[in-house]
Amino acid sequence: MKKFLVIFLTACSLILVTLDYPSAQETKTKPESVQFTDAQKSEIAKIHKQILADKKKLIEKYVEYGALSKEEADKMVSHFEKHYKMMEEHNFQIPPHRPHRGHMHK
Repeated sequence: MKKFLVIFLTACSLILVTLDYPSAQETKTKPESVQFTDAQKSEIAKIHKQILADKKKLIEKYVEYGALSKEEADKMVSHFEKHYKMMEEHNFQIPPHRPHRGHMHK
């Protein structure tokens, strides 16, 4: 019985290994960038500015409660502002997603 079970499991694993799965690279299609109108850009900019203001308020609260130092908060706010400027320079286009490869999970 054990011999049959080993042969059966080996055959199943060989069948699974030989199946042809479509790779992730073949199924990806590059999204086309959309050209926003001035009205759309201003609306998106308004939302991004509101998000930036909310993030600044949140960081200020963390500083107030002692969870962050002022230097750390300034660094974070600077990063948020750089990101907003980058988005503005690229006409608020969503940056492409970079796939995560080669991570070694423990």
